[in-house]
Amino acid sequence: MADILELIGRGEGETVEFKRSLAEFREIVETICAFSNTHGGTVLVGVSDDGEVIGTNVGRSTIENLVSRIARETNPRIYPEVEVVEFNGRKIIVIRVSERTDKPVFAFGIAYKRVGRSNLKMDRDEILRLLRKSHRINFEDERICTISEVDYGKVKSFIDRASAHRRAMLPADPRSVLDNLGVLMNDHVNVAGLLVFGKNPQKYFPYACVKIGKFIAGNIVFEKEIKGDIIEQIEKAYVEVLGLVRREVKVKGLRREEVYEYPPKALREAIVNAVAHRDYSIKSPIYIRIYEDRIEFENPGGLIDLTVEDLKRPHKSILRNPKIAEALYYLGFIEKWGIGTLMIIRECILNGNSEPVFESNGSFKLIIFSRYSSQLDPIERKIIDYIRERGVVERREIQEHLKLAESTVRKYLIRLRLKGLVVKVGRGKRTVYKLAL
Repeated sequence: MADILELIGRGEGETVEFKRSLAEFREIVETICAFSNTHGGTVLVGVSDDGEVIGTNVGRSTIENLVSRIARETNPRIYPEVEVVEFNGRKIIVIRVSERTDKPVFAFGIAYKRVGRSNLKMDRDEILRLLRKSHRINFEDERICTISEVDYGKVKSFIDRASAHRRAMLPADPRSVLDNLGVLMNDHVNVAGLLVFGKNPQKYFPYACVKIGKFIAGNIVFEKEIKGDIIEQIEKAYVEVLGLVRREVKVKGLRREEVYEYPPKALREAIVNAVAHRDYSIKSPIYIRIYEDRIEFENPGGLIDLTVEDLKRPHKSILRNPKIAEALYYLGFIEKWGIGTLMIIRECILNGNSEPVFESNGSFKLIIFSRYSSQLDPIERKIIDYIRERGVVERREIQEHLKLAESTVRKYLIRLRLKGLVVKVGRGKRTVYKLAL
């Protein structure tokens, strides 16, 4: 009973629905369908929209008939867990529904999804995506065009670059390389082959591109759309983004060093991840939005079998597009160890940016905050900048450079070591500090 009261107290939402009576049978089945296609949920019959327990009539065969009717009107058939609980002399029917693995589920011939408190009809593309996922069919494997759409110059360039980056012993014949990568299907290529080696991938996928926009005070001051194959998209987008962020020039003796508002390695990894892991069946581009205080990278398709918390610790590499990822691996763009997000976090913190934010809800979003508006303590940032400039420093040097007391510097060095940003080397008078690279 306690869990039911908690559900009522939370109110209706993505996983909870109230119905006054079984007279609302069609709406109940639509909700069950939506829960099955999303994250599961509970329907409480005998509760008003505002959470008042009004009760409902329950006869000897009510539950048995209800389960049978739900199964008849759903496809694949749903047999939910149903029980009756009593609250202050009033009966509530509790219908619990689990998320299905064999999605999509249809109710009255229509597939629904749960969005907030609403049941929405799925469109054709959403249904196809669920079918592919439930049958473990990758969109990148679908045959898309004849081999005449392949640019053999790009294949030869790929062979040369793969040999340089991975010392890969690939065949000299371009057609054999396409076959080895799994993108060749007789005289046709699949989606992956077109996106990597196509003469004009946007002929078939106009939305497979990267859109970059810079915003100041809410107004867009720069925008550009990057097209071409995905290798071109990565390389051109990286150059554009790097040119749109601020940078400082610092002189170390005779050496000139540039410190960027955002760490270049993290920016590059963010772009590579967006291109490699996006869902190409969704008709939307990748968006890179540059604001005064942050950059947002957003690509179609959420995480697969991972949570945003998983990205902050060592995790397995789960690929939405394994053939595309294989091609990018040969070129040195990605590794196969699931360490890309950890590298982004580390680079951001070492650059003086705060920890980035990951979001996954239909699309995947990475937010990197500017080092000029970072949540890092200003003194922490100055210490990190000084150690980066010098390479290795003693505590005394930091004290003199920042004009701080010994106890204060000790406190900040301990804090930075606990955060994993600075390491202590040596003992006693020989103790020095350097960045944890």
